[in-house]
Amino acid sequence: MTDVQKPGTPKRVTMAGEQRASSGSSRGSGKRSGSPEKRVPSAVQRWKRQHEQSMMEKLVGLRNEKKELTKISREQARNVARKIPTELLGRDWLNMIEATLETRAYLVEKLMPTLILGVEKLLNEADKRGLAGKDARDPNFNPINFLAQHLMRNNPRYSNFSEASPYVRTLREITEELKRELFNIEDNRLARIKSEARRRREEREKNEAMKLAERVTRMKMLMDQFKEWSAVPDGTVELQLLQNALRSFVELSEKFPEHLQAAAKLSQPLESTDESGKSLTVKEFAKYVIQYTDELSETLFERFMMHMAKCAAANRSLTMREARRIHLTNLFLSCDHSGIGLLDRHRILSLFENYWDSAKDEIKGNLCNPRKWPVVEVDEADDSISDEDEEQTPTSGGGKTGKPASPVGGKPASPPPNNQEKAQEQTQVTVEQKQEPASGAQEEKKEEPAKTETAEPEKPTEQGKEAEEKKEEKVEDKSEEQKEESKPEEPKAEQTEQKEATDVKPEEAKTEEAKPETEEVKKETEQAKAETATETGTGTGTVEKTETAVGGTGTETDEQVPQTAETGTSREQTQAKADEQTEEGADKEKEGEIEADVALTVDMMKPKTPATAGQQTVQFADGTQFERDNTAMTNVSLATGQSTFDENSLNVSQFVQVTETFLGNEPTFGSFDRLMKYIKSEYQETEDEKMERLMRARKEAMSSRRKMLLDQLFDKWDNDGSGFLDQEEVENVMTKYKDGQESDSIEKAKTEMKKKTKQPQDNRLSRREFRTFVTMVADQMPGADAFEYFVEFLNLSVEDIFEERKRTYAERIRGEARKKWLQHIITAADTGGASIDPVYKAVFQALFKDAEAHGGGKNISANIAMLERNNVARDRGDVMLRYVAATTEDADFLLGKILYKDMKGISFSAVESGKPIHVPRVANHGNIMFWNPYRKPDEREGSFIVIPLKDRRKRVFGLLGMDTLADSHTKSIFITHEIQFFQGVSKSFSIAYHSIDLRKKLLRITESAVSWIHRRSPHVKEIVCYIVEPDEESKDFVLRKMMMTDKRGAIQNLNQPPRLMRKDNLFRDYLFKAVDNSESVSADAYGEHHLAFPLRNDQGRTQAILDISIGELKQLPSHENREVQRMLRLLQMAHKEINKEMAGEDKNVVLEAENNEETRMDIMFDRLMLMELRENVTKVDTKAFAELRSYNDPPRIVHDILKSVTAIFSFQETEQGMFDDWQQMKGQINNDLLQKIVAYDPTAGQDLIPPEKIERYLKNVPHGEVAKHSSVPAQHMYNWVFVCLSLIEHTLKMRDNNDDILPPAKDSAEKERTDEQIVSEQTNEQEATS
Repeated sequence: MTDVQKPGTPKRVTMAGEQRASSGSSRGSGKRSGSPEKRVPSAVQRWKRQHEQSMMEKLVGLRNEKKELTKISREQARNVARKIPTELLGRDWLNMIEATLETRAYLVEKLMPTLILGVEKLLNEADKRGLAGKDARDPNFNPINFLAQHLMRNNPRYSNFSEASPYVRTLREITEELKRELFNIEDNRLARIKSEARRRREEREKNEAMKLAERVTRMKMLMDQFKEWSAVPDGTVELQLLQNALRSFVELSEKFPEHLQAAAKLSQPLESTDESGKSLTVKEFAKYVIQYTDELSETLFERFMMHMAKCAAANRSLTMREARRIHLTNLFLSCDHSGIGLLDRHRILSLFENYWDSAKDEIKGNLCNPRKWPVVEVDEADDSISDEDEEQTPTSGGGKTGKPASPVGGKPASPPPNNQEKAQEQTQVTVEQKQEPASGAQEEKKEEPAKTETAEPEKPTEQGKEAEEKKEEKVEDKSEEQKEESKPEEPKAEQTEQKEATDVKPEEAKTEEAKPETEEVKKETEQAKAETATETGTGTGTVEKTETAVGGTGTETDEQVPQTAETGTSREQTQAKADEQTEEGADKEKEGEIEADVALTVDMMKPKTPATAGQQTVQFADGTQFERDNTAMTNVSLATGQSTFDENSLNVSQFVQVTETFLGNEPTFGSFDRLMKYIKSEYQETEDEKMERLMRARKEAMSSRRKMLLDQLFDKWDNDGSGFLDQEEVENVMTKYKDGQESDSIEKAKTEMKKKTKQPQDNRLSRREFRTFVTMVADQMPGADAFEYFVEFLNLSVEDIFEERKRTYAERIRGEARKKWLQHIITAADTGGASIDPVYKAVFQALFKDAEAHGGGKNISANIAMLERNNVARDRGDVMLRYVAATTEDADFLLGKILYKDMKGISFSAVESGKPIHVPRVANHGNIMFWNPYRKPDEREGSFIVIPLKDRRKRVFGLLGMDTLADSHTKSIFITHEIQFFQGVSKSFSIAYHSIDLRKKLLRITESAVSWIHRRSPHVKEIVCYIVEPDEESKDFVLRKMMMTDKRGAIQNLNQPPRLMRKDNLFRDYLFKAVDNSESVSADAYGEHHLAFPLRNDQGRTQAILDISIGELKQLPSHENREVQRMLRLLQMAHKEINKEMAGEDKNVVLEAENNEETRMDIMFDRLMLMELRENVTKVDTKAFAELRSYNDPPRIVHDILKSVTAIFSFQETEQGMFDDWQQMKGQINNDLLQKIVAYDPTAGQDLIPPEKIERYLKNVPHGEVAKHSSVPAQHMYNWVFVCLSLIEHTLKMRDNNDDILPPAKDSAEKERTDEQIVSEQTNEQEATS
């Protein structure tokens, strides 16, 4: 390394090593030589020395600083160690509870600094004295005095000794913090309140703004949807439609998931449905809907809008349907040549079949098969071929399948003979070629409306006359049918007359003058009209009175009396006016047909506003032909409420409905127009047929009138409303007719009536028996007017009797009031939703009101006991009385109690005799059962009466008891007119009780049918059962929702069934149409396809409706559709059987389990299925079984079905695998197997095989595959096995639950008697005694 020299000095280059060496040598030499010369340090050395010194000073300073920091940290650690316990202890006063902040601040500042130190001194002193662990007290030391002395000596006002404590210093710091916090709270509380209010206001304003924006958006959506409700942009929508849509959304929301049901509630309760016809504009529409949907979430509002869209589509469809109904109604009027308001049903269905057979495939796609349900009834439908094969099967276009296409009167099935050639030609050409009718036919039909139009003001007069004729003749027909009861056609003929009598319309005035007719027909018609005119004078004035007078026993009557029109001008005057205006009417008719065609096109393409509830279903333009029919249907609906089903005829409403069903839900205009022209041109009637219909209508009107007159006479005679008349009194009055000249007729009628009456005679006549007896007597008398004169004589005689008895005005008022109360009992049964509680309440109210008004203010108690079979204590008698209802004061002592034969009482004497028993003085009788143990012997004063409750066969099924034990009056005995009223109460209760019992039985059978439908038809989504009830307020009927199924098919019986009114269910109007017409209806509702099936009584009226929903499907699969029809057919058969039994006919007991009434209803439907399958198996021919035996290797399904059949008869052999081999199985297929199947009773026998052991053979046999791959015998056997398993399951359950209900074996020597047998024995004993 080289040294750097100063400038100006010579350069000298030396090596580093040399320099060190020289320096070293010089140092060494200096020392060695010991030279005293002091060496001066160089600058470098001085710099180094100074540098080293400075660095050392810095190091020493850093070391000292570190020592100081360590010392300080140690001191701080000591301070912290001394300070932590006291600070932590003091910090306990700091918490987040603002409510105690002020209190804590005061304590920490004023009390705690002194008190804590005093306590500390006290504890230290105790430790010094050794008192901490001792329980004994030191007499020389008082802790309280010590603490008091310390506090007084260290008063913070005069001493600051406590400030030396670290704890106290901490408390002072905490005090300052608490004061600051308290200061902040006191000063900022208002500010914080204002801030919180501002925040909430801002949030509220924000939410309101969002709601307003959402409301505006929803308003726009609703205003946009308004276009779907109204075809015209500036049009209106009826308020009633919106209310129905909102109400239906509420009903549908009940099916939402549970977490959405509460949120789906509307903002406010719905108001009652508007009936004034109010309409809303687009803004009113949106405002009205938004007030109910404000609180719905976005998701639910979307669902609501989807529902509204469906309702709007239904509204448009309803509007189009109403337009079609108008033209179908006019078509009905043009086809009703006889003018009585009825068409031949078989002929109409035959025309439908011919139209279907000749139609093209694209037209058939929109139509319903006229040979299938619901166009025809389930028992008329041809289910022998599948839906896929029916179009390929050639049909001979004739009458309706399974039924002759003719009425009862033997009319031809096809069109009349003079039109047969034309019909044959029509079946060979296409439908388009049939659209143009002959010009002659056009001219012929153009004259008809003109004449009708001119004669329209006089038509109601002629209708009223004809209605009276029909009423009189119907009574005659009934008497003739009762004489010839052995003929099987008589019940059907009587039902037909009853049904057609209610369908008589005021348009009967549209008679034969609109068509050319022969002189003979004209004369006969005029003669019939003249006869009717003479009869009208006595009948029209009393019709309205009948509606109220019949009152108490209205349920017993077979039919309701239709209202008749007022009389007017004669037919001759009408005919003269029509002839004068023939030419003018013909010209108008030509223009009318052209305008009608144009109107038809416009109406079909342009929607109209549907009608409101409470009015007619449609609204009509002025001048349409439907106005006359509208009046007719209004009259019928007021009188009957619904049409009866008649397999031979159709009224206007039924014709419109069956035609709509045939056309389908969405028919095209072309198919509708072609069908109308086809029916109008093809429907023909001969003159004989017209006359026959007129005569039959006249007979029905006369029969109805006779019934009305006799009901009025019965009500007049039975003033106290007992429901019965004394037969001897009636006979005595009859014998006075013609001074006894007709006594032989009376005796003959009496003898004939005794022969036909099955129940025992008790010398009393019910309303039905009175009508029958009077009609028989009148029929025995000579002369056509014998009935009129005879009834008039009876009316006068009854008035004479009342005059002799001096019946006062008060007695007449009493009779009217009692009939009203009795009618309330029956009304409670009809409107109570199949519940007996309203009937009990109505009975007791009637008794209380009568006792207060007409019984001298008696304080009565009442009870009802039912006669039951004694399964509780058989050694105490075969039957017992169970108290099921009682008044309030006796309810605690009577309800649920049982009265046996060996107990005290007169009840069983009344049961056995069938007559009332009155005990005037209970205290003196000695054989009265007192249920109230708290009633003292001296308080048992009063009167007691028991009235037997009887069914239609006059068998006792219970007792009605009344007493005056709680009455303090001395005279509390029941007098004669009171006892007669009690008998009327028992009669009304009997009618009400059996009406409810009928409904309950029908619901139990329906429940079995519904479970089978769900089991066999998986595509059925839901089934709802409604019963039909009258509604006195609206003069219409309502539907009571009694039963429904859930998504899994489980049946739910509603405890509080809701009521459906027509005005509230416009979008489910198909249910009410099904009841109106007593026919099946197919319709769409809320996006789902529904099938409404009416369950009718023996008169053809609808008792219940079965609403079957199949979801979005338009039609069920073929095999499921056949199964549903089969179940519905069996259900209708079961309903008919129950109605016949309730009417008094004998029970049809087939299976052993049916001997018990409690179990019979549960297995009746299964029994009908079993009977049908037995019949089907017997119809299978030998060829079908030969086909089974011909299999060498049969399908697995067939083999499994046969194994399940053999397992029922030979279970052990089948279990052992004996029939696994097909050769062994073939040996079992013979006639013996058929006989076993027919004779097998699944409910009999002691050792029944558990159903699950047989079901395993059918585990791999799907129901749908059986119909596709197996033979007919295998199908019947498959269904037979399932029905048997169901009956076996029912029997085993019943035997487990009721050990003594069913016998243990079929051939047991000792069998229990049924209720019917017991009652029958009692009846025989009663007859023997009498």
